[in-house]
Amino acid sequence: MESTRVSSKGQMIIPKRVREALGLKKGAELAVELLPGGGFAARLKAPDLVTQVRALAGSLSHRGKPRWPGLTDDEAVLRAVAEDDARIRAYARKRRRK
Repeated sequence: MESTRVSSKGQMIIPKRVREALGLKKGAELAVELLPGGGFAARLKAPDLVTQVRALAGSLSHRGKPRWPGLTDDEAVLRAVAEDDARIRAYARKRRRK
């Protein structure tokens, strides 16, 4: 069993082994409840999926518009790769000149 202390601000550090075992990352939210007999339990708070979806809404809307209307997916991918290749080659040429 791991142990920890409570700071003057009411904070406590969850031991590293426990954080790793639970997959806790920075910003993880915990639900804390009082238990009969003076104890408490802390569990991972279930993610609020509705809030997450609303936060993402519209962030990819520009991705849904075809860049090259009338082309098949394969043709669009080939054109995108060719443009990216040309951009990289142009950048490399500029770097060599310096």
